[in-house]
Amino acid sequence: MYTGKAMSAEGKVVSAFIKIFSVIALVCLLSNGALGQGREEFGDKQAEPQMMNQDPNAIPTLRLEKPKYVLGESIRFWIGVECTDDNIIHEKYWNTCFLHITRPDGTVTKQSVSWPSDGMLYHGWTGGWGFGKEEVQTGKYTLVFEFAEKKTKPVELRVEELDIMNQVIAKFDFRRSGEISKDVHIPVILTVQNNSKYVIQFPKRGVDGANIWLRVIRDEPPRHASFFYPVEKLRSSFKEGIPRISYDIYDWRIAPRVPSVVLKPGEHFEQELSLEDAYEFWGSGQYKVTFSTTIDVLVGKENGKFAAFCPIRLPVVGTDHFNIQEIKQD
Repeated sequence: MYTGKAMSAEGKVVSAFIKIFSVIALVCLLSNGALGQGREEFGDKQAEPQMMNQDPNAIPTLRLEKPKYVLGESIRFWIGVECTDDNIIHEKYWNTCFLHITRPDGTVTKQSVSWPSDGMLYHGWTGGWGFGKEEVQTGKYTLVFEFAEKKTKPVELRVEELDIMNQVIAKFDFRRSGEISKDVHIPVILTVQNNSKYVIQFPKRGVDGANIWLRVIRDEPPRHASFFYPVEKLRSSFKEGIPRISYDIYDWRIAPRVPSVVLKPGEHFEQELSLEDAYEFWGSGQYKVTFSTTIDVLVGKENGKFAAFCPIRLPVVGTDHFNIQEIKQD
């Protein structure tokens, strides 16, 4: 039997071997990633509930594009979510955005606003919003944007009726429609007529934000597509070259730096487009084709009568129907 002293000396040796073995085992575990994996899994389980309960450190934003709006224009204002620090916005909060609208007649609606599908999704966003297909009323709207149960201060949006909307006339004119063969040239003319007593100006199509949108629907077999008219086709007529400028609002400060159309009272503008430059029919059948764009119009002078309403966002939509017959080769 070992004495206590002998046991103590031997115990020290055994303890040293145990420590050495433990170090070797730890190194092996680290090299195989076992501890790393275990620590990561534990971290996920612990951090997720903690993050879900934290304040998102972000606030909703809401701002108007201009002081007043015109009945009949495409109304746009800006909503978004802004981070207040460097933290990310967890996906939990992405479905907590709502727009509260109080109409001039006193009725109230609450719209769900989807989180954007691209961009820096975890760090906030800003985007244009409007009333969609809702019938717009003249008078005062009150808007409040909500995110994660936080709300902006109420913002008043005023809509007025002006004759200028009946004096600046814009449209798409399909020069061919009805029953035609697949490869026939189909001109589509964008026209703007200034019947007002003021000079107007607007960006040329093809400038950033001044796009033309197409939608094509075939009845049988059912098929549809939505896409932009090729920008390079629109820009081919730019004598000024393609502007290297980005802007949210087309105003008198920006206008001199952007390829623009200027129309004096009574003047007329035309731009010829071609359906086949943008689209090829899938085959025989009944088709519905729609061209649309929004023209940001400045009316008169910078400090003139319409300054508070500009730019007036003039919606332009043209639709026609086609019965396409493919030519059979003998």
